[in-house]
This record gives sequence, C-alpha cells and structure tokens, in this order.
Amino acid sequence: MDKVAKEMQNLLENSGMSNSINKPDPLICEDCKEERPMTQVKHPFKDELRWVHCACPCKIKQMEDFDREQKTKERRIRINKILRLSSSMEDIKAMTFQNYKRRKGSENAHEEIAKALRNFGDSKEGVFIFGETGNGKSHLTAAGGNELIKQGYAVIFITEKDLFSRLLATKNFKNEESFHEIMGACLDADLLIWDDFLSSQRLSNDEKDWMFQIINGRERANKPIWYTSNLTPAEFESDATAYKFDDKGRTWWRIIGNNNCVFNKAMNYRKSQALAKAMGISVEEYERKAGGS
Repeated sequence: MDKVAKEMQNLLENSGMSNSINKPDPLICEDCKEERPMTQVKHPFKDELRWVHCACPCKIKQMEDFDREQKTKERRIRINKILRLSSSMEDIKAMTFQNYKRRKGSENAHEEIAKALRNFGDSKEGVFIFGETGNGKSHLTAAGGNELIKQGYAVIFITEKDLFSRLLATKNFKNEESFHEIMGACLDADLLIWDDFLSSQRLSNDEKDWMFQIINGRERANKPIWYTSNLTPAEFESDATAYKFDDKGRTWWRIIGNNNCVFNKAMNYRKSQALAKAMGISVEEYERKAGGS
C-alpha cells in the first residue's frame, strides 16, 4: 500500500470506519455507558461495505439541546432589541384581552385580531382597523401583540409620530439610534403594529420614503403589519387619502390589498364616559341613546 493509500486508510479509520469488513468490537459511550450504535456504509474506494461507529444518541441530544439553547438566546436578544423600539412599552404591556372592554361596534375588529392570531405564521395578510379615536383600536392590537410576544415572536408597537420622530432624529450624528437600526428593526420584526397610521396631516418627502421602505420591505419578506387609524369611512374611501403617499396611489392600494380592513364602529370611550357622567347615566345607556337604539 503506497503512502497516499495509507494516509487515506488512516483518515477513514480515524473517522470511525473499521479497517475490515468484519464487525468491530462495540464502543461504550463515556457519558451514558451504553454501546454506541453501528451501521454499514459503502467504502469510498472499494466495492464493499464497512462498519462504522455512530455518535451516541445521548451525544446527539446534547448537541441538539445546545444548538436549541443558542438559537433561543439569539432570538431572545433579537426580540429584546426590537422591543426597545416600541412606544410606551410599560403601557403596552398592560393592554391585554382580559382588561379589554368589548363594546358594541367593535365585534368585527375583535374577531379580525383573533383570526390574525390563530393564523399567525401561516398567513402574510395584515390587519387595518380604522375608526373614531379612543374606541379601543390600540388596546386591541396591543393585546394581540402581547399574546404573540408570549409565544416567542418579535413584535414592535409604535405610533406613527414616534416612528417619524425617531427616524428624523437619526440625522443628528449624536443620536443614540441609527437610521439602519430603526429601519432594520421595523423590517425584521415578526409583527409591526403601526399605531395612529396617517395621523400626520401632511407627509414630507422623507416620511413618504420611510413609509414606502417599511411597507414594501415587509411585503417582500411576507411579514404582516397591523395598522390602526382614525380615518373615517369617507376618508378611507377618498382618493385624497390614496394619493397622500404618491401621485399614483400605489402605496395605498398595496396597503389595502395586503390587509384585511375593518371599520371599528365603537364610540370614543373617553367621550362616552365623560358625557355619561355629566348626564348621570351609565356609559352603556349613553351609547345606546347616542347610537339611536
């Protein structure tokens, strides 16, 4: 046997292959003290089968557990980094389905978020909930986002005003957050909850560009956005709204096409509370009267 052949033979034996077609003596795992499994594989240079000792199942489990732990740590670091971008994190954490007031007119919005939760990960469709200010849209989407965080998903909840302010602030070289960190988090999060969408009366060219980057980037990555907006039904259908983003209305129609849009008919809860108190009646009675029922 020449030198090269000997080296190859040594390499194969060191990798666990037997030096003959005979079944070798078993090897005992130093951890679990059980025999390591063996199997036969085809010799790479000869037309024969050789026995090899396989890794012990306990070793494989150790490696799989280690790999799983590392991925869990990496994901937790990623989630915590993304969560820091959320607006008013403590307030958002307090918004749950348990303390959400289900009110007349909010049934469809509630069902849409429940459906989005059930199908999360399987569907790339988002949700667009619009309606009067103070009627529970933010609470509802935040409650859904908190449920997903419990399941290990990375979720950002951010108001439009906060998002634009933070992106604008990156133009200051002393700013702690960079443009790419903020934009990257908005694109990387499993779910982006965009609160008070279109709250700006006029959009600057920079803001239009940022909106397009986020909306287009998440669409390309098949990652959903849950929007809340104070648009009225008339504003929702208006061409003026569609052309706020660009002169062709492409961004708006992309939003409408990629999201299940729901009108939350519930009334402004804070307004109902104040007027009900002034009239000496319950909120429910006030809303029945105000709703004409």
